[in-house]
Amino acid sequence: MRIVFLFSFLFILSEFNSQNTNDSLIPVDSSTFQIIMQRFPNGKVMQMVVIDGDTNYLYNLPTVRIVGEKLYGDAEKDKQFRRLRFHVTKVYPYAKMASKKFAEYNEEISKVGSNRKKRLLLKQREKELKEEFADVIKTMTVTQGRVLVKLIDRETGESTYDIIKEIRGGFKAFIYQGIAKFYDGDLKTRYNPKENEEDEMIERIVLMIEEQKL
Repeated sequence: MRIVFLFSFLFILSEFNSQNTNDSLIPVDSSTFQIIMQRFPNGKVMQMVVIDGDTNYLYNLPTVRIVGEKLYGDAEKDKQFRRLRFHVTKVYPYAKMASKKFAEYNEEISKVGSNRKKRLLLKQREKELKEEFADVIKTMTVTQGRVLVKLIDRETGESTYDIIKEIRGGFKAFIYQGIAKFYDGDLKTRYNPKENEEDEMIERIVLMIEEQKL
């Protein structure tokens, strides 16, 4: 049934092409097969490959993400995934907000001339952040704090340590890193779902959230 539909679609499309394109076919390569481009009046280009006289249309399909909650087949890993799912769901919105505010602050700072005015602006923004998020952060567990640090890296492309250093300076970043180490955390940790198992779980959970499957 799919094959019949495909050939029917290609036939209709070829009829459409003959009526709505110009007569110029642009050869790109000719060896055992030939790739040609057909230009439409609206500027779009259709690519085709001709093999032994048979014409096939080439399409660039958008990336499709298949997201699902697969089990690892290991009781401990499955348990870890479920725990992470709870923590990620809770802190992910704050990581998105942090990323948005960080981008806004960078834009604001880029428009300020003197270093003194930049420091005053950052101090004012820091105060606003504390007033908005201090109570929320106080209720977070150590695990949620660690996950939030990773998610901020995911959203901004920078470690939390580098963000603090950029905004507050190296000394403040050093102090906060020391506090994080006391709670078995590390603000310099980079998000790496390809090599870190916990990060891979977090990435799957985030994709499920973005695809509205959680």
